[in-house]
Amino acid sequence: MTETSSKSVLRLTTVMFLFVGLVGIWMGGCQTPEQKIEKLISKLQHKNPKVRQTAVVALTKIGKDAVPVLIQALQDGSRGIRASAAGILGQIGAGAVDASPALIKTLQNPDVRWHAEGALVKIGKGAVPILIQALQDPEVRQYATRVLAKIGEDAIDAVPALIQTLQDPEEIVRVSAAKALGSIGKDAKDAIPVLVQALQDGVANVRSNAAEALAKIGKDAVPALVQLLQDEVSNVRASAVWTLAKIGKDAVPALIQALQNEDAQVRVSAAGVLGQIGSGAVDAMPALIQVLRDQNPEVRQYAAGALGHIAAVDAVPALMQA
Repeated sequence: MTETSSKSVLRLTTVMFLFVGLVGIWMGGCQTPEQKIEKLISKLQHKNPKVRQTAVVALTKIGKDAVPVLIQALQDGSRGIRASAAGILGQIGAGAVDASPALIKTLQNPDVRWHAEGALVKIGKGAVPILIQALQDPEVRQYATRVLAKIGEDAIDAVPALIQTLQDPEEIVRVSAAKALGSIGKDAKDAIPVLVQALQDGVANVRSNAAEALAKIGKDAVPALVQLLQDEVSNVRASAVWTLAKIGKDAVPALIQALQNEDAQVRVSAAGVLGQIGSGAVDAMPALIQVLRDQNPEVRQYAAGALGHIAAVDAVPALMQA
């Protein structure tokens, strides 16, 4: 056997002994299950990283039964213990739902906040009710909305609370609330009015995340967005155009109707969005050909451009005449 092979065998043997030893702590003796789990948790501070990792594996395998002691460990004086406890709760996942209140309280601690957020995300739907309550707490509201955004569609029950949170005085909270509603997607359609209002927010980051959320909600947001094409504020119109283009084909019927709007700016914007949608807007070709005869030269210009982006071969004669 080579020297390298001998070292590998020695390392493997050491790890196995460590694992057996820790499992022995768990299985052996007359200790209560809680005491055995506490002993494993104490190993999370061991100088040897392999001992620490083996303790993590053992606690994760114990699963739900380890949750009460892990909840206590979230208050431990050692940052490493707190972070490891949160990480293990995350690995246990849905079975660690009882730890949700303690994890939310831990969000106030910047040293382990990231680990607590990750654990709540992995717990998922079961953590949503307590996260909704946390939206009322100014100390953790920002982080609770961030977790809900990562949970995504399973956070549907949080939509009413997130609608309220989108009007929070804190910019970063409004941004997180918009992201959360966007992550929930089409099931967040009740938030359309407040998201449309957020397109007029004085903070660009809020506006862009509100637009992204409306795009993810999809076709249910189209009527409200088309109405914004005639808004007096150019930034609001631009946000509406971007969002409609992002929605794509589902927005085409409403945009075809908008080509007949009495406001020339609306017709320009509608034609511009159809051009951005491109081949997905092929159904708008007849309407765009008609608009090539619009009295407003800018409308005619955008209609021609849209037909080009759509690659509407059948429009060539009309384009040549124009």
